[in-house]
Amino acid sequence: MATTDKDIEYREHYRDERGRVLVGNSLTSYESATGIEDAVVLGASFAGRPTGILPVRQGARGWIAHEAGPGKDEAGIAGLPLADEYDVPAAAITTSEARLSGGDTLLTGRVSRVNVTAAKLGVEPGMTGEEAAKKMLDAPVGRPRSVEGVVDESVRKVLETSTGDVYTVWSTSRIDGDRSRDVLVVASHGAKVMALYAMRTNPKGVICNDAGFGLEDSGIEGLQELEDNGVAGATVSTDSARIGDPMSTYEDGVISAVNHVAEAKGVRVGQTAKEAAALMVQ
Repeated sequence: MATTDKDIEYREHYRDERGRVLVGNSLTSYESATGIEDAVVLGASFAGRPTGILPVRQGARGWIAHEAGPGKDEAGIAGLPLADEYDVPAAAITTSEARLSGGDTLLTGRVSRVNVTAAKLGVEPGMTGEEAAKKMLDAPVGRPRSVEGVVDESVRKVLETSTGDVYTVWSTSRIDGDRSRDVLVVASHGAKVMALYAMRTNPKGVICNDAGFGLEDSGIEGLQELEDNGVAGATVSTDSARIGDPMSTYEDGVISAVNHVAEAKGVRVGQTAKEAAALMVQ
């Protein structure tokens, strides 16, 4: 399985004299984007710190993402106050009304949370994502920012065994190389885009966050994608671990869903992520 352009590309949804509204299946869709200073971007990632800083860095004038619970310590919306620090409007869509990895559903889902900058533009809870995005077009044109050090991008080895190792990282998009002996404990959601990124490295297992499951259980949809490729997969409850925080996933996470490959290794709902990772790496 490969991550295709269609899976991660963004498209123009709306344009007027003020600027554009762009829609993608992930906020990582905009990581290498240029010329989006006129645009409000929607990406069906969680609205946390490591995701929310991406469109700020690229210069988007505003962004909208998924509430993802908002989960433990409201980590699913921690990107909203972070965007305020850069005077960038941001909002999150209600967990049950949008799909993780499903950008178009952010347009129809209703806003649950807004940051201070967005509120000043008239963005309010209860609006659809499309209505909120058009309000954000009244924000000043954006500009690329230096955000080095704001988010920990490191990959950490947390368990070493004779049969493989366990690593933590905030997103499968940050993993490269051959990981066929390794289990990845990832602080991002468990939707389709997660699995497509993960399969570039052929891991032995993946544990991620269920992001509150989302519309149509999309927050765990990637587990089937992993299973189809023989990879053990599981999610932790967004209420048990801070989404976006790799060590919280590993240290605090409680398993909420598993695929059949993981189940065959003894992974069960209710186990700790540490227990599940040790089973997967055997």
